[in-house]
Amino acid sequence: MQRVSVKLCTTELVCIFAAVYCVLDIESTGGPFGKEAIMEIALFRYDGSEIVDQLISLVHPHREVQQYVSKITGITPKMLLRAPRFQEIAKRIVELTRDSVLVGHNVDFDYRMLRQEFARLGYPFEMKTLDTIELAEKLIPGLPAYGLDRICDELGIYRTQKHRAEGDARATLELLQILQEKDKEKDISILGQSIQENDALKDKINDLKRSVKFNKGLYYLHNPQGKILYIGTSDNIKNSLNSLFMTDSSEAEKLRDEVHSVTTEATGNWLIAKVKKEEEMERVKPVFNNDLPLSLDFGVYMDKRSSKPQMTVKPLGEGERNRPLLKAENFRIALRAIRMFRKSGGKDEKAGRLESLVDFPEEAIYSARGRSGKEKTALVVEGGKLVGYFFYSLNDQISHKDKLQKSLVPVQAREEYTELLKLGILSGEFTEIKKP
Repeated sequence: MQRVSVKLCTTELVCIFAAVYCVLDIESTGGPFGKEAIMEIALFRYDGSEIVDQLISLVHPHREVQQYVSKITGITPKMLLRAPRFQEIAKRIVELTRDSVLVGHNVDFDYRMLRQEFARLGYPFEMKTLDTIELAEKLIPGLPAYGLDRICDELGIYRTQKHRAEGDARATLELLQILQEKDKEKDISILGQSIQENDALKDKINDLKRSVKFNKGLYYLHNPQGKILYIGTSDNIKNSLNSLFMTDSSEAEKLRDEVHSVTTEATGNWLIAKVKKEEEMERVKPVFNNDLPLSLDFGVYMDKRSSKPQMTVKPLGEGERNRPLLKAENFRIALRAIRMFRKSGGKDEKAGRLESLVDFPEEAIYSARGRSGKEKTALVVEGGKLVGYFFYSLNDQISHKDKLQKSLVPVQAREEYTELLKLGILSGEFTEIKKP
């Protein structure tokens, strides 16, 4: 029996016996993330010296098998017609995996598929996991690649059938045995470290990150009943989720415990993201958001006495008699817009931007970045305020009124939103669409 020492998230050292492993391989139907299903499973319970129990079975997936998957695996829809449903083998899987460590080659995928199937049955399924890819990279450095096909060739591991659950699981088990032998002389087992790296929190974060459809825009964290717990905006949602969940605070810990899923919404540009978040926050009042309402506390002032426009940022009401060119929520955002103004556009274009800000139009449409490279956002000003937006294709000709009536998404005509629009005009991110 091999003794593995594991350092937990706390400073406490705990010793566990990792003598029982369940080596798993799954073949799935393919398809969009979260829509796939298991169509074959092989699971070997290994006590450190021999296989003591096993499950090898096709599984009726209740959905279409992608053609490319059938071509790779040789598993056809006809073969699955009389296969057991997952719920028919679920109890057997629980028995096989009890009090063990789940092992796989790229185990995140196999583990996610199991958890997904159990979640469909309303059953929480969590285990410690161990990835033979990570172990092989540490214990057998210098191999050309670490995919199962290549590593089997390099180490002379025989596979009865490639890309079938039984053959791949048996090959993974043989690889595990090789890695255990190489790990014998370690004082703190690399096996133990790898198990620790795949704890429940990491699994949850990875699952949430995999479900992110867009990596830029708004993201919503939900509890199991779908209630919104937190709303955020980001240019890199996956990184933001990492930061949010790894923060060491009691509030972050509560959020980690309660969050169940994440949904995302592409917005195309920061202004729409900020406006949508502000209005959603007002409507939903998520319990884990501690953001203050949007307020304008700084002004961008322009010195007209200079031949070149000199702009400064000051807190509003700080002894400045002049009217600000525009207002901003903080110093950093205002300074960024000024820097972008200085770097972008020619002399005439810059003069036009400043002129439009000094004498802001009553009616106008400004173009901004869209949700994809084939799309733009139209920001609509009426009565001197931002009143809404719509998305349009690069091939569309905006004829104005008819397009507005059909596609406009209205927003509250707030001063704060209009001032944000002005910041984007100053920086050159938003440009006016001239009427034909």
